[in-house]
Amino acid sequence: TSQEVLRLQKEFERLADDDFTIDKTDFKKTLENHVHCWSAGAQYLFLERLFDAFDLDGNARIDFREFIQGLSVFMKGTPEEKMELSFRLYDIDKSGSIEPKELVKIMSQMYSAFYNEDQTQRIRDLVYQIFEDLDINGDGSLSIHEYKLMALKEPMMIDFIDQFLIPIQEQERT
Repeated sequence: TSQEVLRLQKEFERLADDDFTIDKTDFKKTLENHVHCWSAGAQYLFLERLFDAFDLDGNARIDFREFIQGLSVFMKGTPEEKMELSFRLYDIDKSGSIEPKELVKIMSQMYSAFYNEDQTQRIRDLVYQIFEDLDINGDGSLSIHEYKLMALKEPMMIDFIDQFLIPIQEQERT
């Protein structure tokens, strides 16, 4: 809503530098009360990846336009928009495709924040099965098109974004 945008703009302006951008640290400060995770480590990792997904121009800074566009998708986006955002979360090197090592890295980091035992081999097996099934052109990476097919087969890959969002009603109580 326009009220939400104004509230976010004030918070953003409070943290922004002279060039009206924020860095990753300020981004995390801004969103840490709007994102919940099962551990501080998982929240840290998720906000790191979310910053990179919001930073569309790749300059390691987020301006207010990128901030609002990213939050709009994160909080109220369509399933298609959230799918594209989740693709950018997994595309660590911003190459426009996801390689197995990127998916293994993120999934391992997220699971290590949740499980005490090492899940690396299980995650590798899952990732390589996904790539075997969905890497249609056999190039060793998933394009956005192939990723969308994966989302149909493994909806948890997309749904995982919503796990981190604190509903608006809860935010207003805090």
